Amino acid sequence: MKKMSIILAVTLIFSMVLAPLASALSVVRAGNDWVPSEADGWVWVGTAEELAYINRNQASYLDRNIRLTGNIDMTGYEWVPIGNEAAAFSGIFDGKGHQIRGLVIEGGTLQDVGFFGRVSGTIRNLGVTVQVNGGSYAGGLVSQLTGGSIINSYSQGTVTSGNTVYGGVSVAGGLAGAAYGNSNIIRSSSSASVKSGDSSNQYAGGLVGSQGAGSISDSYATGSVTNSGGDHFFFGGGLVGHLVYGAIANSYASTEVTQSGRFSHGAMGGFVGFIFASTNPSIHASYFDNVATTQTIGAGEGGGPGSIQLTGLTTNEMREASNYQGWDFTDIWAVDAGINGGYPYFRPDILTTDLPRADKDAPYSLVLDAFDGARGGLVWSASGLPDGLSMTAYGTIEGSATVSGTFPVTVSATDAGRNTVNAVLTLYVDEAAPDIDGLAVRPGSANGSTSVTAVPGDPGHTFAYLLGSDAGVRPLVGDALPGEAVLYSLGADIVDPIPGQYLQVFELDAQQRIQAWSSVEVEAVHIRDQVRVTGVTLDQTELTLTVGGASQKLTAVLMPVNATNQMVSWTSSDSAVAQVDQSGEVTPIAEGTTVVTVTTTDGGYTAVAAVTVQSAPASTGTVIGAVYGAGNTPLVGAAVSVGGTKDMTDAEGRFTLNNVVAGRHALTVTAATYNDYATTVNVLAGETVDVGRIDLRAVYIPKPEPPTYSWVPPVPAPIPAPDPRMIVTINGQQVRVTAKKEREHEGRTVLRLLPGSELVRSWAVVGGDDIIIDIDNEDPVVKVDLPAEALQDLLAAKPNAVIRIGVSKASYSVPLHVLSDLPNRAIVTIAIAKMTDSASRQLDEVLTRQGHDMLATPTSFELYSDGDVRIETEGTCLERTFLMNAAAEPDRSTVVWVDDAGKLRFVPSVFEGETATFYGAYNGVFTAVRSNRTFGDIQGHWAQSDIERMASKLIVNGSDDSTFDPNRTVTRAEFVAMLVRSLGLAEKPQLSAYSDVWPKEVWYAGAVGAASAAGLIEGYADGSFRPDAGVTREQVAVMLGRAVQYAGELPSQDVSALERFADHAQVSEWAKGPAAELLAAGMIEGVGNAAFAPQAFATRAQSTVLLNRMLLYLNFMN
Repeated sequence: MKKMSIILAVTLIFSMVLAPLASALSVVRAGNDWVPSEADGWVWVGTAEELAYINRNQASYLDRNIRLTGNIDMTGYEWVPIGNEAAAFSGIFDGKGHQIRGLVIEGGTLQDVGFFGRVSGTIRNLGVTVQVNGGSYAGGLVSQLTGGSIINSYSQGTVTSGNTVYGGVSVAGGLAGAAYGNSNIIRSSSSASVKSGDSSNQYAGGLVGSQGAGSISDSYATGSVTNSGGDHFFFGGGLVGHLVYGAIANSYASTEVTQSGRFSHGAMGGFVGFIFASTNPSIHASYFDNVATTQTIGAGEGGGPGSIQLTGLTTNEMREASNYQGWDFTDIWAVDAGINGGYPYFRPDILTTDLPRADKDAPYSLVLDAFDGARGGLVWSASGLPDGLSMTAYGTIEGSATVSGTFPVTVSATDAGRNTVNAVLTLYVDEAAPDIDGLAVRPGSANGSTSVTAVPGDPGHTFAYLLGSDAGVRPLVGDALPGEAVLYSLGADIVDPIPGQYLQVFELDAQQRIQAWSSVEVEAVHIRDQVRVTGVTLDQTELTLTVGGASQKLTAVLMPVNATNQMVSWTSSDSAVAQVDQSGEVTPIAEGTTVVTVTTTDGGYTAVAAVTVQSAPASTGTVIGAVYGAGNTPLVGAAVSVGGTKDMTDAEGRFTLNNVVAGRHALTVTAATYNDYATTVNVLAGETVDVGRIDLRAVYIPKPEPPTYSWVPPVPAPIPAPDPRMIVTINGQQVRVTAKKEREHEGRTVLRLLPGSELVRSWAVVGGDDIIIDIDNEDPVVKVDLPAEALQDLLAAKPNAVIRIGVSKASYSVPLHVLSDLPNRAIVTIAIAKMTDSASRQLDEVLTRQGHDMLATPTSFELYSDGDVRIETEGTCLERTFLMNAAAEPDRSTVVWVDDAGKLRFVPSVFEGETATFYGAYNGVFTAVRSNRTFGDIQGHWAQSDIERMASKLIVNGSDDSTFDPNRTVTRAEFVAMLVRSLGLAEKPQLSAYSDVWPKEVWYAGAVGAASAAGLIEGYADGSFRPDAGVTREQVAVMLGRAVQYAGELPSQDVSALERFADHAQVSEWAKGPAAELLAAGMIEGVGNAAFAPQAFATRAQSTVLLNRMLLYLNFMN
């Protein structure tokens, strides 16, 4: 007999795995289609018609997530089990504690019969009351659970299986016919009457007919189990009819298990009918009523090596919690004499996890969902609700909240056995932002502007505005300010409004959260009337300038003088003769004539001035001649100097000195083994002076005389010639270096040091990369000549070598890699020179007139080869230092470079006490200045301190002397100009190659050219730059990132760092890398409530703050 049972079990397993290929036939019920609504990834079902619609169209819902919104009565509806052998239900069906009742399900020829057919998904929080008839696998809730889960669910009614598959199998379960494939049944039950069908192999269980691989935990059955009589095999159990592989824990059965007809072989048990021992199933801490089940044994047949912990108790013992060892009667189970026949039942569970947001003063109603294990109804209560809302005893929160805010609400549900469950849920009550009190829109003070006044709701409140084409949507109190909104001071001008636009005004608290809001359509009466331009004249109609001479400014006078739009543009008909900038400054370039035209922006009126440029009078001349030595032969390599200009004689002894300043000068000639020669020459401007032939005399070397034997009186030893070398300190060691004294044409004395090639090469063995040469000397000009060939050898040995020259409390550091391209025969000169006293005084006077205090003696730092070829180190900032007259105020001070046109330019610099350290790629004159710049319209502005700092350092300029326009959108041209000034780059108008940037006609051409050459910017695909367009925040991020990489480096950061912002998907791909890196470096932040606002335009104030952060990050200022 036991062998036959095994054969039947194997037959059952194969019938589960190899299901028939026949598909269920759809049963269509007449009536209208009621399509369920969908939201938040769920299909919401609340009526019988909607549930029937899903049943008729179940192929579209087998993988969906479905939720009930209430109990549903399906009386009179035909039903086809959801899911079958061809396609199982794989979604989630969440009953939310509700019940479906009234269904009569006739299986006919179907294999799987139940509310569900086959299920691989999840069913939870659902109760069904059904009559199920037919099918080889029948279950009140599920026919076959194939790897899915049933949680917090129950079934009631009757389940009778049939016999519709090959092999003669009939399986019936109160909740599930069969469960296998690592399925799970948790906190579920059945009180159904279960009967197996007329088949040769019958399996029936109060909860599950046949349990395969998977588990049942914290579950029970209380109905009845019986069979169909005949010459059959039958296994019936109070909880499970047939147990294969599975595991059961913390479960019980009080199901009546009886034989309603004869069977040829089988077994009945109070808990399980048959245990397939060879598969090692397990039963843990489980119980059966040995009275109510009518069975004295828990397992009818089987057992074996598996872990079986099954205990039979009397009915009275089953009703005592203390008899259930290891069970959780705190959170899962409860016992009450009046509930579930006194047997254990499930404690209640609140299923609602989120409360929908409420609006202040608006009706609100919500029924909370819960699982009622006692099935006797729940009594609800709540605490913490805002005023105006209350909870009914039936679990409905209703009313109208009279206050806004965030409220933690504690809800409680008590079942019929007085067991209570609590949950804390958060209720957000939103309040629409009220209108701004006393808001009025009126004309602004400037023509073409408007302004707003209002009564703040709190003294600490501030305001912002947004001007656009739509009225906007009323925000909520506490919402973040839109990223594109502009901060605003009540009464200030709002420029360029257009009638028909909408002006949104926001009142903000200290955290810039919205407290009130108004939107007004702009009308013509809100705008100050414009005064149109009627003409223009120039203060001069003719100009005469000189090549190389001073520029001259033209002034345009608009008519009438109070015209609203004072903007004009300037052009030159021949910029090769004279150029004009956009302030009307005319600069002579070359001899000739041109016409300068001014054009008004309003109306296009023009006026012209004729400009004549004359050639410059000559101020220098040329000196030529020839030098001969012994034997009447031309002397090659003799050094000739006139007025600071030098030359070496060629193979024929000739020399030519060009550009010698006019006047009388000493001419000197020096050559090895010859006496020095000196004379005076009068150089005439624009002429060539030929000094003719110069004959040098060889140094006399006396011949030794033959010895005599007469007495010669003793003579004193000759005095040795002075050593032509001086002592300098190189890396802490005193070294003698050849030195020469010279004098420049301005009269300054020059010390020239000439370290030899061997000395330079010897530095390769010095420890470290720095070669520090300290020179103790008071000459105003010090030059150090270094042979390039030896420097190349030193560079090969020390690729990171830096030569630092220190003299007169100033220093100049030169990395050797910037000299790597020089020819071997070149001589590299590093020079530090203090400006003459008279020139220094003149510069001080100029700076004072411009509002600057000069803090240091102007000093030139030069690097050149072969005496006059400047070496500019583009892309490499060289470090220099000098001592100031007193300690600086870093916020108000900066080192400046005085360019060849005499214009001051910011130099990246930091101050420590009286020492300034600064960085730049250019030769020239440097000094330090202190300024105290501010603007009337930034007083009290959030960016005031940064704007004043950057203006005092000459990086940002105002719209005029007293106005900065901090809240105006910055243009691309303005931002690039500020960026170039921040890095101390020289302007390069000749390198501007964009179609809409004309190098000689627009003020920003030089900055655009410099930024383009440094790789900081790119134009558009059509070849334009669009200088007047606004700059977006993501464009700013890209340009800042390139600037930092140009001058230093950024920390590497994955673009996933941007995911902290709600709008990170809106950041363009080309901007994500730089934006993430700047975030990591702390140079850029989000705006408002966790937003990045990549397409929002940056203002002049925001741009200034970002550049300030960049310079601090690079240590380019302090």
